[in-house]
Amino acid sequence: MHLKSHPRIAAAYEEYRSTLPELLRQWKDTASNPDEWYKVLISNFMHGAFRCVEKTKELTSYGRLRLRTANIDDYDFIDAAERDEDSSPWVGNWPLGTRIQEFGNNNFFQTIVEAEGSRPIGFIDFRDMMHDTDVQLKRIVIAEKGKGYGKEAMYLSQKFAFTVLNHDRLYLGTKVSNFRAQHVYHSTGYTLIDPNNVAGFHMFKKDYLLEEA
Repeated sequence: MHLKSHPRIAAAYEEYRSTLPELLRQWKDTASNPDEWYKVLISNFMHGAFRCVEKTKELTSYGRLRLRTANIDDYDFIDAAERDEDSSPWVGNWPLGTRIQEFGNNNFFQTIVEAEGSRPIGFIDFRDMMHDTDVQLKRIVIAEKGKGYGKEAMYLSQKFAFTVLNHDRLYLGTKVSNFRAQHVYHSTGYTLIDPNNVAGFHMFKKDYLLEEA
């Protein structure tokens, strides 16, 4: 892909590249070889520039919702959902360059949750996609509150992890003060495993008892 043929991706690349030196300085305790990390992240971005323009496809469905792959056309929705006043205290906000880089990261997977009429109502990011048995629900945001979509989206993520990916364990974490999210996790079958700084939850495929709506 020639970045100049996609001005928005080209602009995101220049911004992303300019932020990497400071990002790697922040990672100094884990990035033992910053030069190699820089190459990996830039390579991820270039691969992501191809993947983020691919046509979306449905992955699975549950109840009123369906899960599909995300692409660059979803970024404005994702950005607004992250910035929403009800969500922003619990999730970060990623610039487009970071999202494109993660499209090129084989260990990361970005999805959109849609309701009736193919209307996006949230997104879910998964991590550890290359792991043999475990997958992490890294980030979930539901933009339309008070309609029961949050609980259905959690079941949707479980169905994806256990029936589409055929993994054995799905795990996630949230801030200890995010009681609303923790209530949803408990009510959809998760077990609390780490009550400290980041409340950790998980569930196993053997405990997956989802009833189709």
